[in-house]
Amino acid sequence: MLQSLKIPDIVTLSNALFGMGAMVVASNGHYDLACILLLIAAVADGVDGYLARRLTSSEFGGAMDSLADVISFGIAPAFVVYSAYSTPHPYLIGIAVCFYIVCGILRLARFSSIHNGTHDFKGLPITAGSVMIASYLLIDEKFINTYSVVALVVILSLLMISTFTYTKLSNTKTMASVSVIFGLVIPSFFINMEYTPSFSLVLFLAMVLYVASPVINSNKISNQG
Repeated sequence: MLQSLKIPDIVTLSNALFGMGAMVVASNGHYDLACILLLIAAVADGVDGYLARRLTSSEFGGAMDSLADVISFGIAPAFVVYSAYSTPHPYLIGIAVCFYIVCGILRLARFSSIHNGTHDFKGLPITAGSVMIASYLLIDEKFINTYSVVALVVILSLLMISTFTYTKLSNTKTMASVSVIFGLVIPSFFINMEYTPSFSLVLFLAMVLYVASPVINSNKISNQG
């Protein structure tokens, strides 16, 4: 089995390992680093998709990708949120993150069963949900409290199982813009953490635009009609 692994599969496995790493460091109280590892996992997820389209992957690459996504973008962000914010309201946070995991699994199962190779997704991609959670937790603490975290997690959960259509970010210009933002947030954490909250805010606002894109696009179509 190890001999059958291809380069995209190795990147997929690294995605899962970054998710596991996020849970390990979160369990030791390093929540900011955990969020950075979630973002790195998202980068790995994007890279393995890019490589899979240009190189060959193993026959079980698709299944392995979904399993890695459950770890890195379902369980890991839920664990980070619970570890960081469960002290004041453990049951409230616990219910919210369990709901997020369930919706994330349902989202991935639906994608695996009905994906037809188009550039659109039905429901918010679970990777986008994880990136939004991680970027939100990295911004200035004055913007974050238990109730805002719960609200964000629940909204993202509902969007994952919704029927809203989200466009896959495959456009070169769009991907370049997203790469620049990730290229600011992740290195800043290791070079100078003073800038990380500001860059994370930019990433979070970019994700807000993506999350709201089905509504924005529908309004454009209505106005054109």
